[in-house]
Formats: sequence, C-alpha cells, structure tokens
Amino acid sequence: MLIHKKLPQGYVYPQITQAPINNYADFLNFFRGGHTIDDNLGATAIANTLQAPMLKIAIASGHLTKLKNMAIPDEFLADISLTKSGSDLIQTALDRQFCEMAIAEARKSIAEDDGEPHPYVGVVIVKDGKILATGYRGESGDGDHGEYCALKKLNEADVQGATIYTTLEPCSTRKPPKKPCTERLIDSKVARVVSGMADKDESIYGHSSLVEAGIEIAFFPNDLMQELLVLNKQWSDSPRSKQGVPPSNDTAPLANVSYYKPGDLPPIFSPGIMRLSPVFVRPTDLA
Repeated sequence: MLIHKKLPQGYVYPQITQAPINNYADFLNFFRGGHTIDDNLGATAIANTLQAPMLKIAIASGHLTKLKNMAIPDEFLADISLTKSGSDLIQTALDRQFCEMAIAEARKSIAEDDGEPHPYVGVVIVKDGKILATGYRGESGDGDHGEYCALKKLNEADVQGATIYTTLEPCSTRKPPKKPCTERLIDSKVARVVSGMADKDESIYGHSSLVEAGIEIAFFPNDLMQELLVLNKQWSDSPRSKQGVPPSNDTAPLANVSYYKPGDLPPIFSPGIMRLSPVFVRPTDLA
C-alpha cells in the first residue's frame, strides 16, 4: 500500500524484496493499488535480488511506474504503481488460473432429484487479483444457480467492479419469484464476466444482456471450453422444454364467418383482388 505518513522511529519501510517472484504476473499484482518501498535499489544486497531486475523490466515495459514519494519528502522512498497495460497483462495471465478453479467448483455441483439432466456450473468471483468468493450449482439449496450461490456470500459493494468466472452463460430468465443471474450481475455492477460455454437454449440471452449493460464479456481458453462441453454434454444435448401438441377439436362450430385475404385467383379477376375465405369458430377447451 502507499504510505502517506512517516513511520515511527525504529520501523522499517517496505522493501522490494517483499514482492513475490513466483512469476511475473504475481510480481506485478503485488503493486496493484500502489505500494511504497524503500528506494534502495542501488544497494548491492538489493541489486543482487531477483526483484530488482524484475522491477527494472516492469518499469521499462510500462507495466509499473516509479515515482518519488512526496508525502514524506525527507525519506528516500518510491511509490510503485501498476499501470493499465500491466493490469491487462495480469488479467490475461491469471484468467486461466481462475477458469480452472471455476471448473473445479463446477464438478461439485449438486443436481436436483427430479430425473432430469442438469448442468455443472462453477463460479469464482475475483477483484484486484484476489478471490472474493466461489460457488457451484446447488451449493446453497435445491436448484440454486452457481452465480447466486457465490454472490450471496458477499455484499453488493464488494462485488462492484469484480470479474466473474462462470462455466456457463448466465441465465436470462427464471420462474418468479427467482431472479435471473444476468440481472443479479448487472445490478451488482460487475466489470467483467468470463464464460466457459454458451447455453444452446435459444431463449437464453445472458451474453447479450451483459454487453447491453456495458459489462465486458470474455471466454475460457479453448481447451477448457472443450473440457466443459464434455462435462455438460448430457445436459446440453437434452431438450430444455417439451413442445406439446395441441389436442384436436372436433366440436361443432359456433359460427361460420368469412374474411378477405390476398389469393391466387383466375386471371379474369383484377390483380390484387381479395379472396373470400371461410373460418369456423369453435369453443375453446375450458377443462
């Protein structure tokens, strides 16, 4: 974090050596939101660490900025901050990690005991590179959607600006009084939604709704999408709704009425003439 007040005597200011060196993305993420460090990079002991050259590379690449700390001018301190390009690079690098976590959550899904196939859905909510919550379908109750299970663990303010990793396109319709997951995400003002697979049901338009609300959408890496297609094949290939065949109506007509419509008539008639067609009106089945 950025330091704005001088530390008490005897306290040591943060060092560059505290930044993680597991990989470049983790190193950059350490400086998200800004971080004040002791500007002793020229010291031999510091220059010989892995963090010192990583910092130089990050600054030269435009992924980090280094400015003198002006809040405490009498101390030799530097404020290191993550840039937009650095943040974008982290997002790309970390996406796969969180996508894989969402799939792991999806495998925990608990289906309803109704004899119907149901999807495996896992969700991971991330903000500033940190995991806020996870969830999976059926975690909090019979038929509860994964997004709902994860979102209910957080305050709406915490979710604002977050990225949602979900293995399935968020639903756009639900039977009242339940609320569609897309609507929940929009109301929560999330910044980005990364989906593992689209819903083949033509009545689902979650992605479109998110884009119209100004929320960025993205997709899992292709190999992970293929993994989800296999995992959800039984559900995805099953018909979501059965189209009923209307019963026959053999009751006697209540009336014999006619209406006019354009038709193909013999050439002796003028072009555009309307043809008289009979319509039989029968009572509806009120049973």
